[in-house]
Amino acid sequence: MWLKNYYIEITGVLVFIALFYFLTSGQIMELGSLMAKFAITDNVQLQNLSTIFLSIFIEGLPFILMGVFVSVLIHEFVDEEVIWKWIPKNPLLSIPLAACLGIFLPICECGIVPVARRLIQKGLPAHTAFTFLLAAPIVNPVTAVSTYIAFRNNWDMVFLRLGLGAGIAVAMGIMFLLFFSKTDVLKGNLQKADCHHSCHHDHAHPHDHCHDHRGLEARLCHAFYHAIFEFIDMGKYFVAGAFIAACFQTFIGLSVMKSVAAHEGIAVIVMMGIAFGLSICSSSDAFVAASFRGILGNAPLFSFLVYGPMMDLKNLLMMIGSFRSSVVWFFWGGTTLLTILSILLFV
Repeated sequence: MWLKNYYIEITGVLVFIALFYFLTSGQIMELGSLMAKFAITDNVQLQNLSTIFLSIFIEGLPFILMGVFVSVLIHEFVDEEVIWKWIPKNPLLSIPLAACLGIFLPICECGIVPVARRLIQKGLPAHTAFTFLLAAPIVNPVTAVSTYIAFRNNWDMVFLRLGLGAGIAVAMGIMFLLFFSKTDVLKGNLQKADCHHSCHHDHAHPHDHCHDHRGLEARLCHAFYHAIFEFIDMGKYFVAGAFIAACFQTFIGLSVMKSVAAHEGIAVIVMMGIAFGLSICSSSDAFVAASFRGILGNAPLFSFLVYGPMMDLKNLLMMIGSFRSSVVWFFWGGTTLLTILSILLFV
């Protein structure tokens, strides 16, 4: 009965493990020889592609796992409401504090929109919630460690990334305070959602944080079960991002990418667009960015590292389902402009 209930998830994990074995066991080289016979691509190019892809994938995979387990354990065992009760009412204090709370609540951007929506439903001011939404995926220990390792123990990259993320989040929080302090930011059907409603709809596998009296074993089992879905969901974006980065470097060529890098403004916009489209988790995106460090300057790299965790395609779609359209487009436009200005001024 247990296998019958969870066969889809188990199959997904087994397929992922099989794919990983296929990529790392050398079997892909045999496929490369077969492809070469049909003139699909040059075998040397295929080897370069697989080498670059695997270097990104293997380095980033542990941080995806770390991010997944930290996120699900926080979701299962930490009541965000208790923490928010300690936030001052004064926005001049609450906005900077919200920008730093990711240190204690290291939630990646994959699950930050439902958390922000639930907190607003329970009375947290929008400017505080949106500050947390923007800052938490960047200003957290998992992202800091992954950035440090991806860029070969370079603390300057870590501190500048966290500083830019926190600064943009605070600036956007102030803008929301000025323009939306007296406006309902949630869609009409979500404004009066009760506690059970918000808990029920935050995840595909509902559970009630409001009155959760399950035992430790049951909660750990639920956290592990939810971690499987989180891992597959985040992993597919990371695999796609690593593959696209490898394709850029293998097939487009260094000369083309260096010509783009020569125009810093264009390179910044291009990398922001790539970050938006790929929607890679902030716990592993540094490894994709680091693969370009020999080609692109710091400004395009930081545009990828800062903009992606704050604004990507999957989060934009979730926001459209939760917040008023005017709020969503203000959020998108403001975050985009502030990112460009911050990169050009401080990098």
